[in-house]
Amino acid sequence: MDITQVITKYRRYLLVQPPMMLLLFALSISATVFTDLIVHRTCLVTLGINETECLILHNNSSSAEALRINQIVQPYTSFILTSKSFIESTWPSCLSLFLGQWSDKYGRKPLLISGYLGIFLTYFLLSVLSAWNISPWYLLIAYIPTAFLGGLSILMLGSICYITDITDNDERGWHLAWLDASINFGLLFGFLIGPKIFEMYGYSTVFSIATVSCSIAVLYIFLIPETIQSSNSGIYNIFDLTIVKNLINTCIKKREGFDRLLIWNCIACLTFLLIIIEGNLSIEYLFTSARLGWTVKEFSIYISINIVVGIFGMILGTKFFHNYLGFPEAIVAVISLISAAGAILVYAFTWKSWHMYLSLMIGIFSEMCRPMIRAILSKAVPSQDTGKVFSLATFIETLLPFVATSLYTYLYAHYMPPLYPVPVWFLSVVFYIMTIIILIYIQKRLVKSEVSHVSPLLEPNDSFTYNSL
Repeated sequence: MDITQVITKYRRYLLVQPPMMLLLFALSISATVFTDLIVHRTCLVTLGINETECLILHNNSSSAEALRINQIVQPYTSFILTSKSFIESTWPSCLSLFLGQWSDKYGRKPLLISGYLGIFLTYFLLSVLSAWNISPWYLLIAYIPTAFLGGLSILMLGSICYITDITDNDERGWHLAWLDASINFGLLFGFLIGPKIFEMYGYSTVFSIATVSCSIAVLYIFLIPETIQSSNSGIYNIFDLTIVKNLINTCIKKREGFDRLLIWNCIACLTFLLIIIEGNLSIEYLFTSARLGWTVKEFSIYISINIVVGIFGMILGTKFFHNYLGFPEAIVAVISLISAAGAILVYAFTWKSWHMYLSLMIGIFSEMCRPMIRAILSKAVPSQDTGKVFSLATFIETLLPFVATSLYTYLYAHYMPPLYPVPVWFLSVVFYIMTIIILIYIQKRLVKSEVSHVSPLLEPNDSFTYNSL
C-alpha cells in the first residue's frame, strides 16, 4: 500500500516536525552559550588575560573595561567561529550533491537518521570537552561528526523532501511554513531555558541537556514511516558520480514545461536569504554585547521574544496574505522581505536596548519568505526530481555559511562598535533588496506561464516507484 494513503492529515504534523523541534531546542539552548564559551576560553587561554578581567564580560558587561576587553577578544573569537563554519559547511555541501537524488530512489529516512546522529555525537563531545580548561580551538573537534554525517543541511533536505512526498501543491506551502514554525518553537524553548541552566550549572550541563534532546530525536526518527519504498538500502550507490551528472542534467537540460530560469531564481533567493541568516547569526550576540553590554541572559530573552513574534507573524501572515487574501507565494515573500529589511535597518542605528525590540515589531512578518519560496520551487519540479533540485539548492546553501560568516565577521571585526552606525547591517539590506527584485521577476514569470505540470526528466535506470501525492 502507498504509504501516503495511510498518513492521515493530522499525522502529517507529527512526522518530521517533532524531532526537528527537539533538535532546534538543542541548538538554541547551546548556541549563545557556545559563543560565550569561545569568548571566555579565548580571553583566558588564548590571550592569557587573567580570570578576574575575563569575568568582567559576565559580571559588568556594559562597563568601559568590558568594551576594551571585547575589542581585543572578539576579533579572535570571530576567526574561530569562521573556522567552525568552514568545518560544518564543506563536506556536507559535497554530500548534498549525492544524497538528494539518492533519497529519491532509496528513501528519506537514512538522510534524517544520519543528520540527527551526527549532531547527537557533536553535543556529546561538547559536554565532555567543555569541562576542561582547554584552548577554544580544541572545541571544534566536536563538530567533525556533524560535518561527516551531513548535519543540519542534510536534515533540512530530507525533511523538505519528506513533506513534499506526503503533501499536494495546495497544502505544501502551509506544511513547509509549519515546519519552520516547529523550528521556531524549538528555538524559543531553548533560548528561554538555556541561560537559566547556564547560570546555575555551567557549560557542561547545557551541552549534556542538548545531547539528551538529540538522542530522543534520533529514537523518534526511527519510528516514522518511509515514503520511498526500495528493495535494497543503496548504501554502496551513495557516491555514484552519475548521480551528480543526472542532477546537473535535471536542472539545466531544456524540456517542455520545465522553467529552468524559475528554478535558478528560486535557488538564488534562498541563497541570499541564507547568507543574511548565517551572517546575522555570526555577529548578533557579539554586536549586542559590544553595543549594549548584553549578557547571555539578556540576549536570550531578546531572541526568545523575537521567536515568539516570528512564529505569530509567520502563521498569521501566511493565513491572512496567502490563504485569506489569496496573494501568490512570491508576493507574500516580498511582503516578508520588506518587513525583514526594515528590522535590519533598525539594527544599524541601534544605541538603546529598546531599539532592538522595536525591530521585532517592524520585522514581524520576516519569517514567511523561505517557506513561500520553497513552495514555489517544489511546485516547479515533478515529484521524481524533487530530491535532485533540492540537492542542488542544499549544496549551494551549505557552502554559504562559511562564506557568509567570513564576510560578516570580517566587516564586523574591522567596523565594530563604538562606530555608529555599524556598516555590516547595511550589507543585509542590500541582499534583501536583491532578493525582492528577483521575486518580482519570478511573479511576473509565473503569471505568464503555468509551472504546475512539468515533464519529468526520465533516466535509463529510473525504474523504481515514487510514492508521492
